Amino acid sequence: MPDDADEVVVPRYGSRSLADVLPSVLARLVPDDERVPDRDVLGLALAGRRVVLLVVDGLGTRQLARVPGVAPLLEGLPGGDVDAVFPSTTVSSITSIGTGLPPSRHGLVGYAFPLPDHDQPLAGLSWRVGLRGGGFDARGVVVPEALQPHPTALERAAAAGVATTVVVDPEFPDSGLTRAALRGGQRRTARGLRETLALAVEAVSGPDAPALAYAHHPQVDWAGHVHGACSPEWCDAVRDVDTTLAGLRADLPDDVTVLVTADHGMLDAAEQHVTELADHPELLDGVRVLAGEPRVRHVALEPGVDAAQVAARWRRTLGERALVVPREVALPWFGPDPTDAARSHVGDLVVLARRGTLVHERVDPHGGRHLGQHGGPTAAERLVPLRALTRDTLARDPLARDTLARDSGAAA
Repeated sequence: MPDDADEVVVPRYGSRSLADVLPSVLARLVPDDERVPDRDVLGLALAGRRVVLLVVDGLGTRQLARVPGVAPLLEGLPGGDVDAVFPSTTVSSITSIGTGLPPSRHGLVGYAFPLPDHDQPLAGLSWRVGLRGGGFDARGVVVPEALQPHPTALERAAAAGVATTVVVDPEFPDSGLTRAALRGGQRRTARGLRETLALAVEAVSGPDAPALAYAHHPQVDWAGHVHGACSPEWCDAVRDVDTTLAGLRADLPDDVTVLVTADHGMLDAAEQHVTELADHPELLDGVRVLAGEPRVRHVALEPGVDAAQVAARWRRTLGERALVVPREVALPWFGPDPTDAARSHVGDLVVLARRGTLVHERVDPHGGRHLGQHGGPTAAERLVPLRALTRDTLARDPLARDTLARDSGAAA
């Protein structure tokens, strides 16, 4: 085992990770139901048995701490941090949220990952095989329900009598990722945060039964990728989330809790720290599929190729720019008890950029040259908030009330 493998901080699977959020919610909504044998390991502060889980894409705890005052409501809400999964990327984290499983179990181990029967990777967000030229829609070949066969937390909730709703953008109700990670319950579509939250709160407010709604907001992530992790544009996007939540609070029913979390944080990777893999063709000798994302690469090898020799070549070329480990060393990063399927989706080698990104196409259509990046195990990428908003949150939390009042007065 390479000595520097110890520098990777493994997410707190089973105690404080994104995979523990919905199991903890269900343990509170339907306690003692044998179909939901979960524990509230997170100790959630819920107002009642109606919950909206809002995932703000790209909202890292470390980012929030660097720009105090941008989100006064979020800063004052009760809760703490949880860990995004490894890799700290949307496909893996959203699937862990939706299934209640780590990537080692659900098998969606990155933005793009190798499949045993294909010579191009599967891109999980678009569910397309082949990155160059856009590939092809793989839903009929790589069936989402077969690739990720485990019951989702939402399916288990619905089976236990929880009124379950998923609110997604109109483009995604039947996407491969939605089907793999978020199947179960009713799907509704909305555009923009205000409409999304309104539908989600409406969905949990109506039924007599316990109720759960999942909602997702992408704009913070987009601003961070394009403009930087704590850029003015990122701050504006976060401020809009905070203002929307503040406006929603007064109209929340007494027994509704809006849990706010994220799928990953973000850091800046300046152009001088981009490693252009195309400049090093020797790295692709013996490589069947190069997958992953700019911060974490899966290297799947041709049959019979010596992984140790390829790893040594990558280490000689990249030096201190990257950490290169074999699959067996990397597997614990994805979570405990890996399934055979998940194991087959992890590269023979896993390569982590210590700084910057590892780009494998000179004209990269998949974000490797964006300023804001994520995927790695650093605290900036891994730590995300988990905060609880209820109608009486500010009444119970003087610090939050004072902070919001001070910020509102300054804005006026």
